[in-house]
This record gives sequence, C-alpha cells and structure tokens, in this order.
Amino acid sequence: MPLRERVLVVEDDPQLASLYCSALSMRGIACVKAGDGFAALRAIEENRPSLIVLDLNLPSVDGRTILKDLAANPATSEIPVIVVTGEPKPDLQHALVVLCKPCDPDHVAKIVADHLPAPRG
Repeated sequence: MPLRERVLVVEDDPQLASLYCSALSMRGIACVKAGDGFAALRAIEENRPSLIVLDLNLPSVDGRTILKDLAANPATSEIPVIVVTGEPKPDLQHALVVLCKPCDPDHVAKIVADHLPAPRG
C-alpha cells in the first residue's frame, strides 16, 4: 500500500509515539516523530505535514504554544491538529479533534485517516 500524506506525531513518550506511527503506517500514512516542542516546530518548518497529532504536555515548548503558533502563521494555520492529551477537558482553540489518553493507537490512526486533507495536485 503506498504511503499517503505525511503526519507529524508530537509525543514525548517514545513508546507511545512509535505505537501511533505503527498504526498510521498500517493505514498507509507516512509518519514523522518529534519528542519535544522544539523538535516539533523544526519538523513543521522542514516537512510541512498534512496533519499533526499533538500532545499538550511536552518538554521545551508545550502543545498549547505550538497550537497558538500554528494558528498565528498564515503558512501553517490550515494544518489540521488532533490533540491527544491526558488533561481532562482541556479548553483548546485551533484543535480539530481532542482525544483523551489513554487512547488506542488504532483509534488515533482512524481519526487521523478520517481528517487528512484531500491529496494535493
């Protein structure tokens, strides 16, 4: 199965990030991982992902700051973001979907697949 659009998974738990990426790969979706906020911002700039799966509690730059930065930048404001967090009922703007941990990686992959933008071209 050919890989579709690229998804950035921003998760500081490497095991969980790998589980999400494995589930995405099984659906034919390419995945790039970032383990902290600085790495996420760098990956967004370098790879311009089609969609971002974002944890809120991250080292260096937190997920809320990343959401605000994405929304404020015209070059990134249209990138859909799915937040996966352990926080109960987070008050978030700019997130397409909010999922609460623990969350099955296959469920995350299904939500991502359902919300990927149509292929460009």
